[in-house]
Amino acid sequence: MRSLVLGLLCALLAAPAAHAGRCGDDVGGHSVPCDCGDLLFGSRTLGDDDPITTHACPGTGLLVAVPAGQPAATLRLAGHVIAGSGRGFGVQVVAGGDGGLTIAGPGAVRGFAIGIQAVNGTLARIDGVTAAENRSDGVVIAGEGFTVAGSEALHNGRDGFVLRGRRYRVERNRALANGRHGFQLSGRAAAIGGDAGNEAAGNGHEGFRVRGEEHDLAGAVATANGGDGVRTRLRDARVTGALVDANGRRGLRASGHHFTIDGKPCSAGSACR
Repeated sequence: MRSLVLGLLCALLAAPAAHAGRCGDDVGGHSVPCDCGDLLFGSRTLGDDDPITTHACPGTGLLVAVPAGQPAATLRLAGHVIAGSGRGFGVQVVAGGDGGLTIAGPGAVRGFAIGIQAVNGTLARIDGVTAAENRSDGVVIAGEGFTVAGSEALHNGRDGFVLRGRRYRVERNRALANGRHGFQLSGRAAAIGGDAGNEAAGNGHEGFRVRGEEHDLAGAVATANGGDGVRTRLRDARVTGALVDANGRRGLRASGHHFTIDGKPCSAGSACR
């Protein structure tokens, strides 16, 4: 972990930025506003006095590095936009404190290479955040037990949400008009949708592309996507309540072993609907 953090810090400091320093609500007992390229070492509620909310970042927006042993941190966008110039990450999480970082909206991360990335199990929750017009993916997360809720991925160049891991939750999200897939999901035992569902519309390829074991995919709404509305490869999983319409290929395409669609078993190695 230490070598990964140091490597990412070196890469960040080498990228163009107005300055690079520590920021957060409590930095040595002081509230320090955040600017592009800063290192967030604790919680922060963005306000009009944070320079990062007033201009586009030439490289990465914020690198979150809350050390282990410190309480889990929260980044509150508070209605603000972190904007980029097509490079770097809007928010990159390499350490989120004990329990992981929460990114809370309303607010947006817009116009970077990747909007939000947390790939080493350091993010706990994203809620009410929009990732839009990023050159590649909107939101990229890997870990265990995290939640992505009430958020949107809009007009990103590749995938809207790229999520993988174990026992994560994905609910009340929308992926609209992304260049490739709306949702690219993999791993094991994820709860995808629940009573609230998720929506994918107008994406260039699949609306939902889901792989893995023991997932519960419920209430997926997929309309007007260029490929399949919902495409899955599953094992010991279930798919219920998918609503699909006007997709370029099939509405629902599923394959795998020992899974059910709306309670109907699919035989081993079969392709259903």
